[in-house]
Amino acid sequence: MNRSVCLSAICLLYTIVTKAQEKPNILLIMTDQQTVSALSAAGNKDLHTPYTDYLAANGTMFTRAYVSQPVCSPSRTSIFCGKMPHETGFTANGSPKEGLWPAGLPTMGTIVKGAGYQTTYIGKWHIPIPEKSLNIHGFDNVSNTNLRNDYTDAVTSALCADFFREYDRSKGPFFMVASFLNPHDICEWARQDPLKMDIIPPLPPDNLLPALPANFEIPALEPAIVREQQHSNYRTYPSLQWDELQWRRYRWAYNRLIERVDHEVGRVINALKKYKLDDNTIVIFTSDHGDGYAAHRWNQKQILYEESAGVPFIVSRIGKWSPKVDSTTLICNGIDIIPTLCGAAGIPTPGHLKGLNILDRIENPQSAWRDTLVIETEFVDNARPLGIKGRAVITRDYKYIVYDKGEVREQLFYLRDDPGETKSLIREASAANILQQFRKTLQTWVKENGDDFKGVL
Repeated sequence: MNRSVCLSAICLLYTIVTKAQEKPNILLIMTDQQTVSALSAAGNKDLHTPYTDYLAANGTMFTRAYVSQPVCSPSRTSIFCGKMPHETGFTANGSPKEGLWPAGLPTMGTIVKGAGYQTTYIGKWHIPIPEKSLNIHGFDNVSNTNLRNDYTDAVTSALCADFFREYDRSKGPFFMVASFLNPHDICEWARQDPLKMDIIPPLPPDNLLPALPANFEIPALEPAIVREQQHSNYRTYPSLQWDELQWRRYRWAYNRLIERVDHEVGRVINALKKYKLDDNTIVIFTSDHGDGYAAHRWNQKQILYEESAGVPFIVSRIGKWSPKVDSTTLICNGIDIIPTLCGAAGIPTPGHLKGLNILDRIENPQSAWRDTLVIETEFVDNARPLGIKGRAVITRDYKYIVYDKGEVREQLFYLRDDPGETKSLIREASAANILQQFRKTLQTWVKENGDDFKGVL
């Protein structure tokens, strides 16, 4: 081989290695059951989240982000594959088993790994793929804290730090999922069970408890079915007989759990900085669903109100991006995360996915984006479906909700003036045309997306 050929080969190798090094690392941080307003960066004065706020101060915080379905496993499955629950068939919680995952359906792990990334998953799993099925989920390493019966979020943040310390840059960029359990412990707190993780301080005097939310009361014309299904399991909804003081205590405990998980998020961020990985890492922060947070006298999730279906969503580049708040872009983390990962990794989004690359919106806020978002729910008692489904059609100004059971099945809220969803407009003559437009929009969406929802009016 002559000298010019050798030089060409060396140059080609250098170019390949350099391009691989130019690709950013990607860190997806997920909490569990964190509602969109549970951040001090979002203006919540009843809690303090300095580390998540730090991400917001170094990136874009989106305030109109929703989940595909406000239940753990269905939402996480959507995030994992980029498809809606009605498409995957996973609409209830369940345990990982061989043969459940649809054949040929790629996951975020396999997609990003194909772009030359080292892939690792640390924390809560709750996805219908066995941890050992590396060829399906695509992660080189999985540290499933649920499987280890160690639910402490401190273990998750420590394992993340271990990965950063041992990370070998020569093997390509990394894609990490850091999946925390809190503030999910609010479920245990509500039914007075021992918390799975760290304890929280004793309750303060009543005068130091947070106030009830402005939308505490159940709105008029709410579909009766959503309250009827609460009686299916009183351990899920121990709040049915609570008085206002108990609800205030609930909000206080929830806030403390948010602060607990924020502390562990801080340990991950500090480790990222300690090992000098922060300058080339895109950090995405979100949650698998929200929590009722005492709005509409609701604890838990499942329902399609803003508190349960809305989640934090922050995209950050530490030290490189200025703080921005985007209050108009409609995001569904279930379908938009994988296209965003593809954008970060410099690869095309798989053609079977319908989500959007959020990085495009950050780089060009005037770029084309959806003006309507449809999300779904199915009420379940953990793994047992209760036979009640619902859909929500969301626009910048309105939200239309419809369930497939009951005499009164619809709700329509003008979110611009009524962000707390306190007044349904379904019987307002002035909203009749708008209501009919939403019905038609859902009818078209269901047909175009192969959705078997039977509640379309």
